Amino acid sequence: MAFTHQKSLVVAAEDILAHISNLSEQLSQRSWLPPNSLHVGATSELWTTHDSAIEASRSAILSLMRHLELLLEGPHEFLHTYVSTNWEYGALYTLLEFDVLEKLPLDGAAVTADLLAEQVGISPEKLLRICRLVATVGILQEIEEGSFAHTAISEMLVRDKGYKSFIRFQLFETRIASANLSDSLQRPNPYWTGQSAFKHAFGMPLYDWHAKHPEKGKRFAQAMGSVSQGLDPGNSMIIDWFANQQDSNQKGPKPLIVEVAGKTGAFSCQLATIFPDLSFEVQDSSPELLRQGEHSVPPEIAARVRFREADLFARPSIQRDHSEDRRGPIVFLLRGVLWNLAENDLITLLQNFALVMKDGEGISLLVSDLVSPAWGTFEPNIERAYRRRDVTLMTMHNVKQRTASEWNTLIRSADPDFSVRLPAPSCSISVHSITTF
Repeated sequence: MAFTHQKSLVVAAEDILAHISNLSEQLSQRSWLPPNSLHVGATSELWTTHDSAIEASRSAILSLMRHLELLLEGPHEFLHTYVSTNWEYGALYTLLEFDVLEKLPLDGAAVTADLLAEQVGISPEKLLRICRLVATVGILQEIEEGSFAHTAISEMLVRDKGYKSFIRFQLFETRIASANLSDSLQRPNPYWTGQSAFKHAFGMPLYDWHAKHPEKGKRFAQAMGSVSQGLDPGNSMIIDWFANQQDSNQKGPKPLIVEVAGKTGAFSCQLATIFPDLSFEVQDSSPELLRQGEHSVPPEIAARVRFREADLFARPSIQRDHSEDRRGPIVFLLRGVLWNLAENDLITLLQNFALVMKDGEGISLLVSDLVSPAWGTFEPNIERAYRRRDVTLMTMHNVKQRTASEWNTLIRSADPDFSVRLPAPSCSISVHSITTF
């Protein structure tokens, strides 16, 4: 694939125009209007579509534009700008922590920095400079000197509390951890048995630190919930898989879905809402998470979603109630469970499922997890997102995001009878695979 780094400045500019023309034609064929601005209330199908042709054009344009910037800036200016974004992140985090964006009217009206400062308790002179820096990238807009208003970006951070939590988590925990990555590697530090950069920085693993600081733990839970709904392709892949199974098997008893390590069961509840003929059992080793889940199940699906405490590495099992067909199929679901397991633990877990599947008929295992794509598969801007994810998992958890080849080897090591299917739809932050056994 001829990526953008091979193109000269003039060729890159010409290719941008060609791709934009092609994209405009694609949008026109669908009667979609391209965005004209980022003013409050702005929306566009271009921002949310997963159409492969439009995604390819969009990715090519973004890669070419960033390549053109590199050619225009040169090494010195590029590096200076690249590292200076740290100050912009600090400014945005301040606005989010002080709820400054919530003080701006969602109708797009402007508010002076002086009035904002009075409402949130920050020095007017300091807040002016913070807002002004954030406005330079379009998160806010400075309507007139010293007066600020929402854009569609800041509006989203007000309306979507979960996504705001995700941005806050990225601007605090991950920035501190990433600053300690180099120090954490000064000594031999193998995956899984070594120490993450997060632990090096905070003195304990991420989940332990969140348990000790419940306000940050709640924020993290909100963040992950928002990401799984908006950016994570894994959930949609599972939903599509069940929809296809429903279409191909209209007759016969409906399966019981057992979500292993399902925490509060939020995803099982989502599936139960989408598929009213299916029943679910959420298993987890944490009684506290299971209690939270039981208390939050919507009444209309409560009869089809139950909860049971179970150790992850115990022999997989279920407990049917009297209303269920004991001959009905069982689907064990492992959703994002395996990525942080060391090889030996992962193989042991899969072998436990293999034994159960061989002992009984109609038992299957559905796995959805992260995959590190092969080098050179995508345009540079998409490649960058995936390599960022590789380093994210290393930094925050000291685990390795495995390639499709590595997954295949591990799964077959657990049981050579396992047949492996590794499709890998992607999104802006990750590649997922869904595998059935």
